[in-house]
Order: sequence, then C-alpha cells, then structure tokens
Amino acid sequence: MIEVNDHNDKEVTGRLLMLASSNLPIGSYTYSQGVEPAIESGLIHDESSCLTFMSDYLELALCRYELPLLALMIEALDIEDLALADALGADYHASRETKEFVYESNQLTLSLSSWLDEVLELNVPDSLLIHGFLPLFAQISSHWQLQPAQAVTTYAFGQIENMVLAAVKTVPLGQMAGQRIIWQLQQLLSKQVHALAAKVKDSFLQIQSMPIEADTTQADTVRASTTETDTINESTAKLNLLFAKLNISASLPNLAILSCQHERQYSRLFRS
Repeated sequence: MIEVNDHNDKEVTGRLLMLASSNLPIGSYTYSQGVEPAIESGLIHDESSCLTFMSDYLELALCRYELPLLALMIEALDIEDLALADALGADYHASRETKEFVYESNQLTLSLSSWLDEVLELNVPDSLLIHGFLPLFAQISSHWQLQPAQAVTTYAFGQIENMVLAAVKTVPLGQMAGQRIIWQLQQLLSKQVHALAAKVKDSFLQIQSMPIEADTTQADTVRASTTETDTINESTAKLNLLFAKLNISASLPNLAILSCQHERQYSRLFRS
C-alpha cells in the first residue's frame, strides 16, 4: 500500500492555487487575452457568445498549442534536455503574433520573476526570462516537481478565470453567468487534461528513444561551433517531430487580428 504524504499534498495544492491566481502573484487581471476586443467587435455580447468564444480559445489556443508545449517543456526539463526546452521556449516566444501579446508575456514574466525573487527568495537567472511567461511557468513547475497534468490544469484555469472575469466586468455579465461559464469550461478542460498529458509523455519518450541525426552539411565549419550547431539541429529536429506527432499548431489569425484592433481601441480598459 502506497503511503500518502498529506503534508506534501497540501503544499503542492497551495503552490498550484498561487500559480493559478489572476490577482496574485502576477496581476494578470490587467489583461483580457483578446476578450475586450472581441466584446468591442460584437463576438462576445452575452453568456452564450462568451462561452462559445472561450470554448474555442480553450480548444485552439490552449489544448492545441500552449498546454502540450508546457507539458513538453516540463518533460524536457525533468530529464535535463535543456537544448530541447530552449527550442520549445523559442517557439512559444515566436508564437506571440502581436505587440500586445509579446508585451503581455514579457510583463507577466517579469512579475513572476519578481515574485520568485522577493517572496520565495529563488533567484531567477536572466537566461530563463528571454522566452516569456509559459517557459518560466514550465521552469517553476519542473523545479517544484509538479506533474505535467497538474501544471497544465493550473496554467489553463488561470487563463480561463481571467478571461471570464474580464467578460463579467465588460459585457457586463452577472456573477452567476460568470460562474456557469467557468464551470463549463473547467469541465471541458478536465475531459482533456490527463489524455493530453499522457499523449505528450508517450510521444516525448518515443522521440527521445529515436536516433536523430543532426544536419552536418556544412563540413568546413570549425569543430567547436559544429558541436553547438549539431545540438541546435538535433533539438529542432526533435521539436518538428513532436509537433507533427502531436498535431501542435499556434496559428490563430483571427485572434491576432483582434489583438491588433485592440491596440487602437479607444475605450480599452485592459492591456491586451
């Protein structure tokens, strides 16, 4: 019989709740993640349209890209495949398609880094901050030895709650309407999380066990730099194989258009 460490379970739960909060530690409530321009354009105007928009966001932005990417980064960090983790982080940063989304990711990274430094006294090296919020979230999750399913649930719920709160304030919607939307979105998330984490882990282990040859077409390159280049090429090859195997995509042109429109929105209350 497995002995349950009740104190450790409570500590993990507390950490997850803090990371999920849209108020503390990082103040993500100042961003709407595309909700405010969607309201301005008429895509969100009542409870039903709000649920439709956010269900699409959950499926397309989170479950098809950010959550599997987060789980992959945790898997890579857990076996200290830092080159692959860095390649995944660079892909996330490149996926921020507008100035607002880049700024949001960078600001949340700085806020989370400050929280780690000043509250937990964990010094975060600058090298961990360059790719933005999700990669730093993955670093913390790995450092705290969180399971990928726990980390992706926490990350996704933080975004869901924040978006619903933005709609409640701006549409406006009543508190009970907001609670109904959160409940339904959480149900949709719960149905996918464990299968998603299991699929990521299985794909990750398969790719790690495959012999992957780096591109060595530039034979005249200095040997010292060739080793580094080979590592980068190998990580890129792994990333491409994982993306193909998991059908990961960050292409959301309509969301990017909404974000661009928000940059010039006169009545904006939120920063994204």
